[in-house]
Amino acid sequence: MIGSGIFVLPGLATKIAGPAAPLAYFIAGAIVVPAAFAKSEMATAMPEAGGTYIFVDKGMGPLMGTVAGFGVWFSLLLKSAFALIGLGAYLVVFADLPVKGIAIGLALGLVLLNALGVKQTAGVQRGVVFGVLTMLLVLIAFGASSIELNAFAGFFDEGPSGLFLATGVIFVSYAGVTKVASVAEEVRNPNRNIPLSIMGSLALMMVVYPAVVFVMIGVVGVDSLSGSGIPVVDTARSFTNDIGVDFVAVMAVLALVSMANAGLLASSRYPFAMSRNALAPPILQRLSKASGTPVVSILVTGAAMVLLVAFVPLLEIAKLASAFQLLVFVLENLAVIAFRESKVDWYRPTFRVPFYPWLPIIGILACVALLTQLGTLPLLGAVGITAVGIAWYQLFGRSRVTKQSASLDALRIRATEDLVSTTNDSLQSPGSASLLVIMRQGITEDRERAVLKLGLQFVAPDARVGVVHLDGPGQAGGSVEHHLDEVAAETLETDEVEVDEQRTGMRRTALLGSVEEHDPDLILIEIPSLSRRTRTYVNDVRWLREHADRTVLFFHYQGLAQVNTIVIMGSGGPADVAKITLAHRIAERSGATLRLGHMLSEAASDAEADSIHKYHARLKEVAGIPTESRVARAADLFSVLDVLTEEADLVILGAASRISTRFSDLSERIAATLDKPTLTVRPAVPHQPSVRRRLLERLIY
Repeated sequence: MIGSGIFVLPGLATKIAGPAAPLAYFIAGAIVVPAAFAKSEMATAMPEAGGTYIFVDKGMGPLMGTVAGFGVWFSLLLKSAFALIGLGAYLVVFADLPVKGIAIGLALGLVLLNALGVKQTAGVQRGVVFGVLTMLLVLIAFGASSIELNAFAGFFDEGPSGLFLATGVIFVSYAGVTKVASVAEEVRNPNRNIPLSIMGSLALMMVVYPAVVFVMIGVVGVDSLSGSGIPVVDTARSFTNDIGVDFVAVMAVLALVSMANAGLLASSRYPFAMSRNALAPPILQRLSKASGTPVVSILVTGAAMVLLVAFVPLLEIAKLASAFQLLVFVLENLAVIAFRESKVDWYRPTFRVPFYPWLPIIGILACVALLTQLGTLPLLGAVGITAVGIAWYQLFGRSRVTKQSASLDALRIRATEDLVSTTNDSLQSPGSASLLVIMRQGITEDRERAVLKLGLQFVAPDARVGVVHLDGPGQAGGSVEHHLDEVAAETLETDEVEVDEQRTGMRRTALLGSVEEHDPDLILIEIPSLSRRTRTYVNDVRWLREHADRTVLFFHYQGLAQVNTIVIMGSGGPADVAKITLAHRIAERSGATLRLGHMLSEAASDAEADSIHKYHARLKEVAGIPTESRVARAADLFSVLDVLTEEADLVILGAASRISTRFSDLSERIAATLDKPTLTVRPAVPHQPSVRRRLLERLIY
C-alpha cells in the first residue's frame, strides 16, 4: 500500500487542491472504510485465493465476478506500473538513468521474485515496510518543527471541485489496503489476521497519509510542492543534509518497488482464481512445483505490467487506476449486501460489517460520486473495463462456468416462496368454472370415461363442461352426454353439470373456434399413442396448445385406474402451481399420496439442492395431505426417471408452450418413455418474472 500515495502523488494533489490536499487523503480513506469492512467480512467467510473476484462471483454471479476480476486486475497492474515509473524521478537524485529501462528491468525482477514463492516475497515486504514507516515517522517528527502555518492560508481556495478531484486522483493510494484477501489461502488464521490487517492498515494510513502531506506543505510550501515528482526528497532537503536526502530517496525507491511487488503478488492471483472457475484458460492454474505459486498467472500479469510501464503516461495511469479501484469498491459493497440479503446457510463470516446496510450503501454512493469527478477518460475507462468483462464472459465463460451465487440462491428462494404463496391461494379455490374436453371420435368407452372422470375432478360442482369430438376420415360418433352425466354423478355427486357436445371434421380453425365459443378455464385433451392413424389428430391438438390462451392438459391414458401415488415432476418452474393444484384435487378425492420428484445435475451446488428440499418442505405444509419428496442427482433425467416415478399411478409434468417437432418437448419425451398414465400441463399464462427480476437474472447469469 505504501508507495505512490506518499512518494509521487502529494505534488499532484497539492497542485489540484492546494493546502487542502491532506483533507483529500483523509476523505479518500473514509470512502474506503465501507469496502474495507465489507471485504473483511467476506474474507472470513471465504478465505480463498482471488479476493474481490471470488467474493463478487459467489455473491452476485459469474458475470459480475468477471467484471470485478478484470477491474481489480487492471487497477493493481496500473498501480504497480505507476509505482515503477514514479521511482524514476527518485533515481535521478543519484544519477541520470533511463527511467523506462530501469522500470522495465525492475518489473522483470519482480516477476522472478514472485515466481519463487510468497515466503520470499513476504520477507522482502516486511523489511521494506518497516523501513519506510520508520522513515515517514522520522519525517513527520523532524518536519513538524519546521512547519509554517502560513502555508495553509487559503485552505479552500480551490473549492469543493478541486478537493474532490484531488481525492479521486490520489484514491489509488488506498488500492492496496484490502488486497491481503486475495492471498487468503496462504494466510495463517485468516479469521483473525485478515480483518486485523485490513482495518489496521487503513486506520494507520488514514493518519500517516494526511500527516505526511501536511508536513510537506508546511515545510516546502504549496508553490514548491505543487507538481513535484519527488515531494519526500524536497521535504527532506529542508531539514537534513545530503546523506539524509539520499537515504530518503533510497527508501522511496524501495517503497515504490515494494508497492509494485505487492501489486504483482495480489493481481497475479486473479487470473489464477478466474481460471479455477472456468472464466480463464486452464493453463493459468498451473503451479510451480518448487514454490507452489501460480507461475503462469504471474508471468502473464508481469508481461501486462511491463507493457503498461513502457507505453502508458504516468498521470493517465494514476487516474485510470483510481477509477478502476472505485468500480471495484462499488462491487465489493454490493457483494456483501448480496450475501447478507440472500441469507444462504453456507455464508458464515466470523467478522461482520457494522451499521449494515447503511455503511455499504454509503460506500457505494460515495464511490460513484467520486468516480464522476475524475473526468471523461477515467469514467470511460471504468465503463470500458466493464464492457470488456461482460464481453469476455459472454464469449468465453458463459458456456463453461457453473452459475452459482448467493444472489442466485436468493432468487430461487424468493421465486419458490412466491410459488408456494400462489399455490396456497389456488388450493383454496373450488375448482375451474368451465372445462373443455377434446377427444378423438371413436375412442373406447373405458378410455372416454377415464378422460371425463379425470377432467371433472378439476372443476367446481356447478361448472360448465364442453366436449368436442374430432372426426377422422369415415368416422361417425355417437353422443357422449350420457357418459358425462354418469361420470359427473360419480365424481361430483351432482347432475347439475351443463353439457355441450360438438363434433367437427374441420380441425385447427374449428378447434380454436370451439375454444372461443366455450371460453373454458381449462382444456383437457386426450392423447393417443402416435401412429399413422392418429398423427393428424395429435398435430392438430399440439397446434391448439400453442395457440389457445388457456391452461391446456394433455392426458396420456395408459389404462388409468385406482390412483394411490401421484408423482409431480420438476420443481420451481412456471407450471408448478397448476401441476400441484391438479394433483391435489385428484388426491383429495382418491386419498392418494403426492410425490414431488426433481432431478439435479451432478454439478449442482449444495445450495441449489438445499433450496429444492426447502421448497418441497413448504409445499408439504401447504398441501395438508400426505406428501413426500424425492430428489436425485444425475447427468441425464432419463437415467433416474424410474427412480423418481417408482410405483406412480399418475405422473404430472410441466409442458412447453411451443412444439416444433415430435420430441422437442421434454414432457412428451417423458410421456413416451413412461409406461404410466401421464398428464402434461401448460399453464394459461406463462410465468413472466418482473422487470426487476429479469434484470437481476441478466446480471447474475
